[in-house]
Amino acid sequence: MRVKHFELLTDEGKTFTHVDLYGKYTILFFFPKAGTSGCTREAVEFSRENFEKAQVVGISRDSVEALKRFKEKNDLKVTLLSDPEGILHEFFNVLENGKTVRSTFLIDRWGFVRKEWRRVKVEGHVQEVKEALDRLIEEDLSLNKHIEWRRARRALKKDRVPREELELLIKAAHLAPSCMNNQPWRFVVVDEEELLKKIHEALPGGNYWMKNAPALIAVHSKKDFDCALPDNRDYFLFDTGLAVGNLLVQATQMGLVAHPVAGYDPVKVKEILKIPEDHVLITLIAVGYLGDESELSEKHRELERSERVRKELSEIVRWNL
Repeated sequence: MRVKHFELLTDEGKTFTHVDLYGKYTILFFFPKAGTSGCTREAVEFSRENFEKAQVVGISRDSVEALKRFKEKNDLKVTLLSDPEGILHEFFNVLENGKTVRSTFLIDRWGFVRKEWRRVKVEGHVQEVKEALDRLIEEDLSLNKHIEWRRARRALKKDRVPREELELLIKAAHLAPSCMNNQPWRFVVVDEEELLKKIHEALPGGNYWMKNAPALIAVHSKKDFDCALPDNRDYFLFDTGLAVGNLLVQATQMGLVAHPVAGYDPVKVKEILKIPEDHVLITLIAVGYLGDESELSEKHRELERSERVRKELSEIVRWNL
């Protein structure tokens, strides 16, 4: 759930909106009434904890003036929001019979709620939130696990991949960015056995393993579909590559192997799939579930088990001049 657009006033009378959530982690805690014992203790404990990597925001239906007095009296270090009409209270569903249920929400830098606590007991709560925040930050600021796990595997099962899963891969690809939103990518998804066999005839011997794939996705486009910019920057290949990148990460998340290859007879495949002659058949992607390595050649078995090899970053990136 992403926090909706809103505009409220802080204890200082300043405007605070949904935009103030972006780019930082936010701990948003709803409390019933300023000055009551439980609310005071909770706000004081949130103020005492060292939240270096997040902003802490308390919210109630009290007036700005009441929140200002509450903050000054208890020397609070958190931001307090006044929501007299219950706009965010209703959005977060923290009202029962018109009364606020003590609740806390952990919000990420995009404004999405990543964890919630309802019917909060003050004892030990702030420490629990701190630990959850630390875990969330560690997760978000690490390499995306699906990018890290993705490999061009060749061991595939022949088990059919449901159409709805294949369609989800295409949807992920279709959300890629493109020059002027031209969306130059085109796909042909092949999962019918007889048609797959025809494409197998266009594969070289080294791609024998693709014959186990229950689905092949042909990716094609042409120059006219996208921006043609100075210095030979024909964006149709770049943008379609971005779409394929989305597809590969989505497949990994779903437990699928998606292996794009360049080894095939493009003229023959285009003829089989009725792809226009003036289109570039950029790649064929073999899609399936991870299978038995024993069906691979010795060379490919070694590749399947090998560690990923990447050049040092110093070889591929330069900072400034």
